[in-house]
Order: sequence, then C-alpha cells, then structure tokens
Amino acid sequence: MKKKILIGIVVIVCIISILWLSGMIPKQIAKVSAINYLKNAFPNKEFEFENIEWYSTFGAYSIRFKDENNETIGFLMNNKYFPIHAGQGTFALEEKYRVENGNITGINDVYLHSATKNYTDIRSLPKDYSEEQAQQDNCFVIGSMVHNDYLYTEFIEKYNKNESAFIRVVQSTTEGDIFIIDLLYDSKENKIHFIKDDTRDIFSAENDRTIKYKTYEKTGIWNYQGEKYWVVYNGELPDGLMYQYTINPDELFIIASFGSGSTM
Repeated sequence: MKKKILIGIVVIVCIISILWLSGMIPKQIAKVSAINYLKNAFPNKEFEFENIEWYSTFGAYSIRFKDENNETIGFLMNNKYFPIHAGQGTFALEEKYRVENGNITGINDVYLHSATKNYTDIRSLPKDYSEEQAQQDNCFVIGSMVHNDYLYTEFIEKYNKNESAFIRVVQSTTEGDIFIIDLLYDSKENKIHFIKDDTRDIFSAENDRTIKYKTYEKTGIWNYQGEKYWVVYNGELPDGLMYQYTINPDELFIIASFGSGSTM
C-alpha cells in the first residue's frame, strides 16, 4: 500500500513538473497575478483577458487584456517559472489611467488620454504639415474653404453632454501658413486643455513660433460686435455690446471666427 502511495506521489510530482516546465502552470500563475494587479491598481476599471505568450527576448510573458472601451492594453509578467510580478508596460498603463481619472498635469498627458488616441502628438507633426494632409487626418480645417466642420458639431455635442472630447483645428494665416490648435475636454475634471502650435507661421516673430499649453474652464460662442467667435474662456464671457474689449489670452482665446451669419 505504501509503495502504491509513493508511486502515486512520484507520478503526481512528475506531471506537475512537466506542466510547470512546459509553461502551462506558469502561464496560469501569470494570468491570475496579472488580473490581481489590474484589480488592485485600477479598482474602477473593467478588463477582459485576451491572451498570453512567452517571449524569450524579454524573458517574460506578454499578456493582453481589453478594457471596457474595447481598447487593448498589455504588459509583461516577469520570471519564466514563477511570474507573479508585473513589469514592463505597467508604468505607461498607470500613467494612462491616471490621465483618464482627470489628473492631467501638462501637454504630455493630453496625448495619453483616450480621446486623443487617433491623433499624432502635435509636437510630432512634420514641419511641412499641410491643410490637405490635415483634411485627410480628420481635422477641422478652416482656410479658403472649410472642411470637416462636422467635427466641431460632434465636439460641442459631447462637451454639452459632459463627455470627454477632442478636436484638432488647422487654420491658415493671412500669408498662407498654418497654425494648429488642439482642444481636449476632459469630463472628469471638467476642464478644457488648449494647445496651440505656431511653429509654421514664418511671418510671425521668431520667439512667437512656439507650442503653447493653457487650460480654460469653458468653451462656447461669443457674440461680440455682431460677429460670432468660437472661444475658450474662464469665468463669464464679456459683454458683447462693449465697443472695445482688450483680450487677455489667459482668460479668453478666440479659436475661430464664424461670422455674423453662421449657424454654428
């Protein structure tokens, strides 16, 4: 009887060893550990497991999940035989969801937000970026002709519903150059993040050819002197009947003029 028990134990140990060395058990350990990491790090998020693969190059398991927005996320689980620690990829993931929770501290964070995922970081756009390319890239283009104006409508509709939204506005200057404005409305903090790229305006002063980042409380239409202006602003809009108003860009910035007859 003792001999049979001993043989049984040896067989079980052999099976476990084979499963462990083949990676089957470590993969399950990695999966469970990854799920626990996500639950602890992001208690308000939902994730669905997709797959896991061993990568000898990294000496770790690559594991992927989808979140409730159907966006794929991934990171590495370290150690081939006992992968209980999440590694590479978790820093970017934690930064991303920090931003999603309304903790945007600067321009870098803007492009970590899910609302901007289909757009290139404004600082990475080529110097010869054109209105034609902007039109193809799903930007609201304002020049001799207006293109993709539905993007403005979609942005404002989301803004009015307190839903996070993003829009890229590309406009031509009087001399024919372009400037670019990125607007991110983050619903968690109820704030407008404004980025303006003037680096392509060669007729401006050299020290003005910069990329500026500001935040504002609101966006909307300012009716001033019979004209309609799309603006971002803090507090309340100034009296539109005022004969002359000196704009402080820290409090109000005109994005575009829609004219007196515009329906926007």
